Amino acid sequence: MDIEKRLALLQNTYAASIAETVNTYDKLQVLETIVERRKERQAQTATFLNQQLGIEIVEDVFGKLSEIYGCANWSVEKKDDGYIATAISCKLCALAKKMGGANPCNGWCLDPMFAMITAIEKTDVESIVVESTLMAGDCCKVLVNTHIE
Repeated sequence: MDIEKRLALLQNTYAASIAETVNTYDKLQVLETIVERRKERQAQTATFLNQQLGIEIVEDVFGKLSEIYGCANWSVEKKDDGYIATAISCKLCALAKKMGGANPCNGWCLDPMFAMITAIEKTDVESIVVESTLMAGDCCKVLVNTHIE
């Protein structure tokens, strides 16, 4: 098996594993608690993760994570006051829906990215707004305001 096929297989297996885990947590009624605990840890490890992945700017967060995990197909547009990141497909959301419908977006996608962004920009998470997700809409859209007054 060539390296690209092997990577795609690993990415798909990883997404399926997370989708199964999220749906299990939801059925056990502990999903919200797990998401909050993960959020705390992600804030603590974001700087290290950014260093390990060579992430230096906001666009890198979306681009490198898309490249590594092959999950959401993020595109990022720079604006005067920050960025708009949009994804129109996501393996994790699709698999989570098929496996029971529990929402993986915060604990396994958005919160980790937000922690990484705030570690880069030295800004607060309130400057990042989720306009929509693929769990409920036709795209995932995130607004990152980097010019806080």
